[in-house]
Amino acid sequence: MKSTPAIFIALFGWFIPVIFLAHENFAFEKILRHILHPSSIYESLADIFLFVIIPLTFTFTGHLINERAKLLKGVAESEEKYLDLYEKAPDGYHSCGPDGLILKVNNTWLTMLGYERDEVEEKMNFVDLLTENGGQDFQSALAELKEQGFLLNKQRELKRKDGTLLPVVINSSAIYNEKGYFLTSRSIVRDNAAQKDYERKLKNSSQEWRDTFDTMPYGGMLVDRAFNLKRANSYIAEIADVPIKEIPGRKCFEIIHGMDSPPEFCPLQNKNGMHGTAICDYYEKRIGRYFMGYMTPLKVDEESMIATYIISLVDITETKNKEKGLIQSRDAFLNMLKDLDVSFKELREIYENLILSFVNALDAKSKWTKGHSVRVAEHAVKIAKELRLPKNDIEMLNTAALLHDIGKIGTYDTVLDKPGKLNDDELALVKMHPVKGAEILRPIRQFKPLLPVIRHHHERIDGKGYPDGLKGEEIPFMARILHVADSLDSMTADRPYRRALGIEYAVSELKKYSGTQFDPQAVEAFQKILDRETR
Repeated sequence: MKSTPAIFIALFGWFIPVIFLAHENFAFEKILRHILHPSSIYESLADIFLFVIIPLTFTFTGHLINERAKLLKGVAESEEKYLDLYEKAPDGYHSCGPDGLILKVNNTWLTMLGYERDEVEEKMNFVDLLTENGGQDFQSALAELKEQGFLLNKQRELKRKDGTLLPVVINSSAIYNEKGYFLTSRSIVRDNAAQKDYERKLKNSSQEWRDTFDTMPYGGMLVDRAFNLKRANSYIAEIADVPIKEIPGRKCFEIIHGMDSPPEFCPLQNKNGMHGTAICDYYEKRIGRYFMGYMTPLKVDEESMIATYIISLVDITETKNKEKGLIQSRDAFLNMLKDLDVSFKELREIYENLILSFVNALDAKSKWTKGHSVRVAEHAVKIAKELRLPKNDIEMLNTAALLHDIGKIGTYDTVLDKPGKLNDDELALVKMHPVKGAEILRPIRQFKPLLPVIRHHHERIDGKGYPDGLKGEEIPFMARILHVADSLDSMTADRPYRRALGIEYAVSELKKYSGTQFDPQAVEAFQKILDRETR
């Protein structure tokens, strides 16, 4: 880039010798003789000045003017870019004088608080934006800023122009003169409304879970690897006759069993060998009752070792005495699940294990169904992985498998435990459990995708299943997988009317009825899994 003044000055420097030549009528022989054979030293110096120094001086001056013009343009462009970044930054910026007077703000700051620039700059004091409590704290914070030169992550609520409060996080730095006197402060203002809303939702969800945990009609405990109780609900405090506030930090075997060491039947004795839910039942002599205990790994520490376990204790005394009485926890449990926000990672593991604990408690209605839902879920997940289903579908299928028999919550124990063949009325009652299960879970919005899987997990490919007689592709694919997993566990587990039939018989039945009762893809996938595991 060449500036016009620079070009003019450079050309003018060369125009002066041309004027001299014109004065001599361009008599080049005379001029050449005059230059090569000057009559004196002064004449020689005059020629050098005229033909060398003057042109070069003007050329160099033009070059300097051109470079200065380029520099000024670069500075202007940099200032324009800086202003653009400053005004359009994602965070608000403001600077204040020693008394808190707001000197300058950017466009983002004005947008956040709804003011116009001429209402704020050099007219409004920062204290005017603060609440009463915030105003009282401002002077001490300003003194701290002047002393240490910066303030980090200061949380405040600023008044918008419309009167509403905006939660923000402010980071400030101090500017001093060469003598060390405080001149101004420069601050970054970040909108903290979304973070505050997230914290509020998390706090509410956490409190709802705590309230539900404390009011569950069965025992719940969090225990570490050293048998130390981290948390227990009021049920545990009641059966142990210990104030709930005195439980954390004490040994679980001391609180539950009144012993100095863990009992022999405790699955936590073999922590390293526990990979899934461990189940045990025992008789508590101190209170004369039977309990079913479910122990599930809950969290893994940094060394990939299980660090915490959730233990559920269900009173099965009446079941042991062949009396009805499994305490129903459906309403409290479903209300908890309905409100629990599973998008928060901190509650996800607890949410899954509460489902598992509830399902285990449901299966405990009968010794014949003990662990059935967990095994069905394991089979279903293996088949789904073999079929390379998406991760979200596998997670949904796992939950559906765990809850697939929730409809039996309303079925009489005498029917479920009947050793002989069911009559027509009893069979019709049992066949209603898929429909009842879907209806029980329908109020929970997050379980909506599970409803078709649970409702149709007893449908057959040939249309002879129940409750709706769907066939072939009309049956949801995950329901077809669940049907195979459910049937497999039913055939390989003891039932009140027969002993377990064994895996070989179960596989032969799956193959025999593949394409009529069972989905061929699911059967083939299970066969591949079995072949791989038995090599």
